[in-house]
Amino acid sequence: MKFLPVLIILVSSTAFAQQNDGVVDLKKHKIVMQFSDSDSVSQATVVGQVKNIRTAWPNAQIEVVCHGPGLDLLVSSKSKAAAQVAEWSAKGIVFAACNNTMKRRNINKEELLPTSLVVPSAIIELTLKQENGWAYIKGGH
Repeated sequence: MKFLPVLIILVSSTAFAQQNDGVVDLKKHKIVMQFSDSDSVSQATVVGQVKNIRTAWPNAQIEVVCHGPGLDLLVSSKSKAAAQVAEWSAKGIVFAACNNTMKRRNINKEELLPTSLVVPSAIIELTLKQENGWAYIKGGH
């Protein structure tokens, strides 16, 4: 009978661990990711990083700011991860396109994936987020 409380605790903790597999905490972390690579491996890597963060921190706010060659992640004709961007956008992840890069490359909003947000400047967006307490990460590889 001495072992019954211990057994109940073990079963309860095992069930909790299985329900929350990979979850580190439920705090509302804020992360801004800079993405500036165009290759397909980098595109897959950055959406994989988003997945890893959201697995560990399901309530994390994440914004991926794409500029320079990284804008290709959000250009419909060039994105190798369009399905994943759509999936994560539906889960609240923001994918932002740099308007300065768009102007330099003659890309219109209509050429972007439909869930893309356009920001005036990637560098300013990254700076503003950091000034407002967001953690900065360089996305990709």
